[in-house]
Formats: sequence, structure tokens, C-alpha cells
Amino acid sequence: MERSGDRASFDRLMTEALPAMHRFAIRLTGDVDAAEEIAQEAAVRAARSWQSFRGEAQVRTWLLRIVINLFRDRVARKAPGSGELSDEISDERTLEPSAAMQNTETGALVAKLVSSLPPRQREVILLVAYEQMDQADVAKVLGVSEQNVRTNLHHARERLKKELLPYLSGESLK
Repeated sequence: MERSGDRASFDRLMTEALPAMHRFAIRLTGDVDAAEEIAQEAAVRAARSWQSFRGEAQVRTWLLRIVINLFRDRVARKAPGSGELSDEISDERTLEPSAAMQNTETGALVAKLVSSLPPRQREVILLVAYEQMDQADVAKVLGVSEQNVRTNLHHARERLKKELLPYLSGESLK
């Protein structure tokens, strides 16, 4: 949508982006209800200010930034430790029950580990790994430099790799 885009174009782009906004909010909050509130509030804020969109980023990037800001506001109002990721979103395309169970358990473990990351690392890993955004777009969403994104992504991956190593090598944790 160009800066001078019309309301119909904005509405179409918003409709296309809503599922991604909701999915991202679920991954940030770990709570479907909280994610629904954040996604709705983000849509309302975007609808109120669509004419101020300057076109310096993609509409999706702008909308995800609104979601991030609302999530940060919510976390700031709540007690520390809130916002743990949920394992509700899992890939059940497999036909074997044992594989589905293992997939669900692995998803729950990864969600738990991602939720334990520091906030900026968590945001970066979610945008890169789950939203398939490139580092330049992640930098725009978060309002940081690309180097900051690369550094946080590296630290997040290293921490996750360290935590997942016992599971990946067949060892069990205590």
C-alpha cells in the first residue's frame, strides 16, 4: 500500500495480515485469549492511524510492530515471568500417533525454552523462525539495527542449542 493508499486497500491488507498478527501474538504471549486481545487492539490502532502509515516498511512489518508494542505494554503491566509461550500450535500433519505425541512434546519443550529467552532474543527468534522475516524487516519491526538483530539471533540460537543438546543427542535431563 502506498502512502496515499485508499481505505479499501488498507482493509484488504489488514484482512490478509490478521492471521499472522494473531499467530504472532499467540507465540509472544502463550495465551490464546491474551493474543486475541492484542491482535484486536493492534487492528483497532492500525485502523485509527492507517493514514499516518508512511510506507517506509511493509504493512505487515508495521502491523507486527504494533503487536510487539502492545505485548511489551502488557508485560510491563504484569508481574515478571508472565507471558510464557504455549504449545497449542502444533503440526499434526503426521499420521502416526507416536510421531504426533513426540512432535507435541518437542513443540512444548521448544515453546518452553523460547519463552525463557530474554525478551529481545525471544522477539527476534519468533520473527525470524516463525514469521519467516529477514533480518532487515525484523530490525524495522523492533526498531533496532540489523547488527542488534544478528547479535540477538545468535545468542538466542546458541542458548536454545545448548538447552536442546541433551534431547537431540538422546540423553535425558535430570
